[in-house]
Amino acid sequence: MQKWLALITLVAVLVLVGGCVQETPAEPSSMPVPATTAKQVTTQKTPLPVATIIPPTPTLTPTELTVWIYDTGFSPKEVTVKVGSQVRWVNADEGPHRVSFVTGGFTAFLLAPGQSSSQKFTRPGVYEYSCIIAPAMQGRVTVVE
Repeated sequence: MQKWLALITLVAVLVLVGGCVQETPAEPSSMPVPATTAKQVTTQKTPLPVATIIPPTPTLTPTELTVWIYDTGFSPKEVTVKVGSQVRWVNADEGPHRVSFVTGGFTAFLLAPGQSSSQKFTRPGVYEYSCIIAPAMQGRVTVVE
């Protein structure tokens, strides 16, 4: 019985060791090619055609969109919403910001750090706004039907 066990173990070891051995491929012979039979082959790469992907136009539904106020500006700076949508501004900066609309006749609002204010847009148009405290901060809400 022990002889069979030893024989089986020996065969298993040989199979495992034999499976791990990797043969190195034979190197091609380095035979010189006579100059008279050598041909110069020129290849030219043809560029592959590139597909242009045109994303579908998004369907806008009335919703609430958030604009974040940072020390670097509004994020996103420009938004497009459907009539009836509400835009909320959240002050994520360490200082106050006063959002004032250049167009549209909306009342300006002062936001302390962490505060927010919303505005509902009931008519199509382009509504530009800026921060009175930091005038370089500007944004735009485009309202479509």
